[in-house]
Amino acid sequence: MRRRTVAKALLACALFASSIALAARHVPKAVTENYDWRDGATLALEGRGFPNSSTPYDRLPEKWKGVVPPSVWNLSHTSIDINARFVTDSDEVVVRWEVAKGYRPHPQITLNGTQGVDVYKRVGGAWEHTLAGAPDVETGIGELRVPWTPGAECLVYLPMRVTPQAFSIGVKKGCRFDPGHAHRLAKPVVHYGTSIVHGGRADRAGLTFTSIMARELDVDLVNLGFPGNGRMELSLADVLAEIDAALYIVDCEWNMTVKMVEERYEPFVRKLEELRPETPILLCGGCTEKAVPRQQEVVSRKVFDKLKAEDPAKWANLHFLSGVEQLPNNSDCTTDHCHPNVYGFMYMGPVYAKAVRNILGL
Repeated sequence: MRRRTVAKALLACALFASSIALAARHVPKAVTENYDWRDGATLALEGRGFPNSSTPYDRLPEKWKGVVPPSVWNLSHTSIDINARFVTDSDEVVVRWEVAKGYRPHPQITLNGTQGVDVYKRVGGAWEHTLAGAPDVETGIGELRVPWTPGAECLVYLPMRVTPQAFSIGVKKGCRFDPGHAHRLAKPVVHYGTSIVHGGRADRAGLTFTSIMARELDVDLVNLGFPGNGRMELSLADVLAEIDAALYIVDCEWNMTVKMVEERYEPFVRKLEELRPETPILLCGGCTEKAVPRQQEVVSRKVFDKLKAEDPAKWANLHFLSGVEQLPNNSDCTTDHCHPNVYGFMYMGPVYAKAVRNILGL
C-alpha cells in the first residue's frame, strides 16, 4: 500500500514539474529584430461572418447589440474558430497574443482550450497538428515558437473562450508570407448553436467538432455557438441570413425545452428560408450517446416532416441530422452526458462532414 502511495506521489510530482516546464516554454521572450511581424488586424482572418465586427476577433458587429439577447451579445466576444492561414518559407513561425488578465479557466477545460492558440500544418494535402500553447496566467501574454517546414501552409486557431486583445504572427525576416490556398467553396458554412458548437469540452481550439469538420471539408466555417443560448430567437435568423452562406446549420436543441421547440422551431426555420430561399439548411437534433433521440428531436423532426410534406419543391434544400447519429453509443464520449469531450468530437467531426458533403456535393 505504501509503495502505491509513494508511486502516486512521485507521479503527481512528475506531472506537476512537467506542467511547470511546459508553462515556462511559453513565457514571452524579448522582441527580436530577426522577424517580420504581421498584426492580426491586417490579416484576412477566416471564420468571421461579419468583417465589420467591433474588433477583428469578435463574432458579431455592433449593429446587433440590443437586438439579439444580451447574453448572446456578451458571448459573441470570443474568437472560437477564427483563424489565420498562410504559406511561408520561414523555418520558424512565432505566434504572439494577449488576453485579459485574471481569467478563471473552466474546470473541465484546459488553459490551452480556453485561452490558447493552436497551430496546424498542411503536409501533402492533409492537416497535421503541430503545437498548441497557453498564455502566461499572470500577464495574459503568450508566445508560441513553432519550428516550421519551409513552404508548408500554416493554420493558426485563435482562443476559443476569450477575445484576444492583441494577436500577431512573425516569420524570419525576408521570408514569404502568402495567403493560404483557396477553399473548395467561395462561401462559408455557418453553424449556429449552443456551447457544444462553441467548443464544448475540447482540449484545444483545433479539436472542436466544427474545426475538425472544416478541415476535412476544406471550407471556411463561421461559428455562431453561444453557451447557454442558441434558442432560435427570430433575431438570430436575421443574423444568420445577413451572411451569404453556402449552408446554414441550426443546432440548438440542447438549450431548448420541448415547449421552446414547439413554439420557436417552425417560425425560425420559415423565416430563415424566407430570407435566404436558395441556401440549404441543415437542422440538427441534439447530440446524444443514447440509442434513442431526445424528446426535443421528436418534436423538431415533426416540424421537418411537416415542411417537407407541405411543399417538397420549396423545402428541397431542408435537411435533418439526428442527434443519435452524432455520437457513439458510449457514455465515455461526453464529460457530463451532454458536452462531448475530445473522443466525442473526433467522432462528431466526420459525421457532420459527411452530412455537409452530401448536401453540397463536395
